[in-house]
Amino acid sequence: MAEYKTIKLNCYVILLWTVFLMMFIGCPHSSEGSLSDKLETNTFSSLDSLKDSLGTVVQNTAQAPYQIALIDMDIAAFGDEEDSLRELFAAFQGRYVALDVRGCTGNIGSLASGVINDRPDADKLVSLMLGTSTESIGAFALAGCTSLVSISLPPSMSTISGSAFSGCVGLRFTIPEGNAVFSTDMEGQRLLRDAGKTLVAWPSATGSIQLSSEITGIQDYAFFGAPLLRELMLDHDTPPVLGGVHVFENVPDLTILVPREKVPTYKATAPWNAYGDTIKCIPDWSTPFIDLTGLNAWLENKPPNDSGTPYYGVLKNVSLSNRGTGEMLEDGLRKLYETFHGKYIALDVDACTGATIGFSDLYDQTFSNRPHRDMLVHIILPASSTAVGIYNFYDCTSLESVVFPGGLTQINKHAFDHCTALKEVTLPATLKLIGAYAFKDCIRLKRVIVRAEVPPALNGGAFSGVNEEFTIYVPANKVEAYKAMTGWKEFAAVIRAIEGED
Repeated sequence: MAEYKTIKLNCYVILLWTVFLMMFIGCPHSSEGSLSDKLETNTFSSLDSLKDSLGTVVQNTAQAPYQIALIDMDIAAFGDEEDSLRELFAAFQGRYVALDVRGCTGNIGSLASGVINDRPDADKLVSLMLGTSTESIGAFALAGCTSLVSISLPPSMSTISGSAFSGCVGLRFTIPEGNAVFSTDMEGQRLLRDAGKTLVAWPSATGSIQLSSEITGIQDYAFFGAPLLRELMLDHDTPPVLGGVHVFENVPDLTILVPREKVPTYKATAPWNAYGDTIKCIPDWSTPFIDLTGLNAWLENKPPNDSGTPYYGVLKNVSLSNRGTGEMLEDGLRKLYETFHGKYIALDVDACTGATIGFSDLYDQTFSNRPHRDMLVHIILPASSTAVGIYNFYDCTSLESVVFPGGLTQINKHAFDHCTALKEVTLPATLKLIGAYAFKDCIRLKRVIVRAEVPPALNGGAFSGVNEEFTIYVPANKVEAYKAMTGWKEFAAVIRAIEGED
C-alpha cells in the first residue's frame, strides 16, 4: 500500500511539473499564435498607427497584400532628402501592402540613388494609388520596389523624374481620364508623355521588343534597371532623341537593332554613340540564292563592310553536308566560306538540306587555314539538320548569333570552338549531345539556355574558357537533375531555372 501511495504521489508531481512547463515554456508559442490574419481597420491617419497595426498581423505574401488606406497625411513628410519614403516603408513591418493614398496630399520626393539598397521593406509595396493632388514623383523615388505591380497616376500628375521606377520589373501603369500629360499603352507597360511621342519609363521591358516609330523621344533612365531586356528594334528614319546618357544603364546584354543604312548615323549621333558597340542592323534578308555560285558572284561585287553592317544572304535547297559525297572530307564547309570574298555576312540557310551540317574529322590542322571564316556574323541553321559537324564553325571570331533547328540532337566536338563574339545560345529540347570543346574559348559567352528536359551528354571541356559571368539556364523542374548529372555538375553553381518559368 505504501508503495502504491508513493507511485501515486510521483504521478501528481510529474503532472504538476508538466503544467508548469507548459505555462512558462509555451508562452512564446501562445504569443505568436495571437497574431491575427486580418487588420482591425484598413484606414490610418498616421504612420505610427499603421506600424503598430501591421505588427499585430501574420506575415503574408505579395499575392495577398494587406489593403491599406492612408488619409489626412502629407506624403512629402514620409522621409527625408536621402529617402523620401523611408518612414513609410519602415511602417510595413515586413508585410506586403497594397497602398491607397488618395486621401493624402503632397508630392513624392527624390531618393539618393546610393541608398536604394538600404531601404527597409521597399520590396513589400505591391500596388500604389496616388493622391488626387499629387503632382510629381522624384528621381529614383520608387526604385527598388521590386514587388510593385501596379500604380495609378492621378489627373494632377505632371512630372515624373528619371528612374522613378527603376527595378520595378513587373510594373503596369494606370492613367485615369483627365490627365493631359501622361498616357500608356501595351496593357500599361509603357509610360508616355507629349501625346505619346516620348517614352518616359518601360521598366518591365524584357526579351526582344520593337519601339513604335511614333515615339520620337526617350526620356533619360527610361530603361534603367530593366536587366532582362535583350534586344531593342528601332525602325525609325531619324534616331529618337535621347534625354541623356543613362537611358540603357544597367541593361547589361542589350543589342540595339536599326535599319542597316542608319547604323553609321546612330553610331555618330550623341548620345547614341555612347552605345556604339551594341548598335547592329536589322536583319533584312535578301532574295534567296539556289547555289553557292550565285552567293559567290553577289558577294564578290560588294564593297567592303564591317561586322556591324553585314550583308544578308539566303541560301535555299543547297546541301551543306558532304557526308558520303567524297568531297572535302577534311573541311565540310570550306566551299561556303570561300564565297564570302572578305565581306562580313549573315546567312539564312534554314531552307538548305542535309541531316548533318558539314562533316569534318580528318585533319585538324586544316581548320586554321579556312578563308574568310572570321566574316560570318549570324547564321540560321537548316531546319532539316540533326547535327552540327566537327570543327564546322571553329574560329568564326565574328559569329554573334546562331539559330539552331528544332530537331537538333548533337553538337559535335569543337563545333563552335573559339567563336569569340558569341554571347548567348539557345539549345533545343531535342538535344542529346554537346561534344568535347564544343564552345571552348568562347570568351564572351555568358548565357546558354538548354531546353532539353533530359540533360544532354556533356563531354569534357565543352564550356572551357567561356566568360567569367557564364550562366546556364535549364527547365525549372530539371535544375536539380542537371546539377547532379555527370559533366553538368561541374557547373552546378551557375545553373539556373529558365527565366519566367516556375
